[in-house]
Amino acid sequence: MLEIARETYYLYRRNFITWVKMPALVIPSIFISIFLFLVFGASFDGVVTLPGFPIDDYNAFVTGMIIVQAVVFSGSDAGFALVTDIASGFFDKQLLAPINRMSILFGQLLMAGTRALLQTVVIVLVAIALGVEFKTGVPGIIAIIIVSAGFGITWSCLGIIIALQSKSAQATQASFILFFPLIFLTDAFMPEEFLSGWFKVAVMINPVTYVLGGIRAMVISGWDWTPIAHGLWALLGLTVPLVTLATWLYRRSTA
Repeated sequence: MLEIARETYYLYRRNFITWVKMPALVIPSIFISIFLFLVFGASFDGVVTLPGFPIDDYNAFVTGMIIVQAVVFSGSDAGFALVTDIASGFFDKQLLAPINRMSILFGQLLMAGTRALLQTVVIVLVAIALGVEFKTGVPGIIAIIIVSAGFGITWSCLGIIIALQSKSAQATQASFILFFPLIFLTDAFMPEEFLSGWFKVAVMINPVTYVLGGIRAMVISGWDWTPIAHGLWALLGLTVPLVTLATWLYRRSTA
């Protein structure tokens, strides 16, 4: 186990350095997060006056959505990094190296968690700069960052699955389109009780809704354990099948 951990660390470090050295992969996610705060805060600020709206600061309400969308939209990044290594031949060189092959996958997943963690830290700092008050305080902020990192690892498995199945950089890069419904078919912009019809049904069956709800609760409600527990169960429900499938496909592809 110690040998696998050491190999994973070196592969993770290589992935991290590669990511940092490519500003085109780092800057857009930061810019988009700031942009969404400014646009949604200005456009929807008036909805907080609606009877029954849970908070009087729309930026606080939308903070959870911006965190989740950053993680969801970067879900294809791990897959794109993997398929790039495959296309360049570096992946084959890793397979020929005297290392445990699972450390290659672990290095990719750890990088995905780090990417989600750093994105969440940036979003939290922007939210605080805009006056958002986190009701759970510093412990809640730490919990949000940890949950987001875990969600990033889980969600990256979907990108890895697409990469292993397609082995196409174009298909993997375009796969982010599949993630749009999963973030916008949620109560990201309005509380669930304000929704109706087929949209409300879609929101209720979308597991991302509950992950978002748990994070949002830690921002605007405090330690409200009902939505937090639902969010953690939804995250677990996503993690088990996605990690299992990604691991199985990876083992089959490298056998």
